[in-house]
Amino acid sequence: MSRLLLACVFALMSVVGIAGVASAQEAANAPLAAQQTTAVNPAPSVNAPQEQSPEERAETRKKLWMGGIALVLFGLVYLRNKKRWAMWRAKKG
Repeated sequence: MSRLLLACVFALMSVVGIAGVASAQEAANAPLAAQQTTAVNPAPSVNAPQEQSPEERAETRKKLWMGGIALVLFGLVYLRNKKRWAMWRAKKG
């Protein structure tokens, strides 16, 4: 069974490898074209970040509270499962 799987993988890689070589040769034979580049400003940005609006701050605070509550609930479930696992192991062993 493993030899059949190995043969299929080898055949697939051979086909992909041949197709990759063919496309690489086509790309090498294609004429070169100039590519347009964009200018990058080498100086650092002097625009300071703007202060958030009260609505955005309230939304961020709400998300932080929800994340904190989710972490607490996860911790409680984790500890409960850990305790149940220890009790199960004690009964079994």
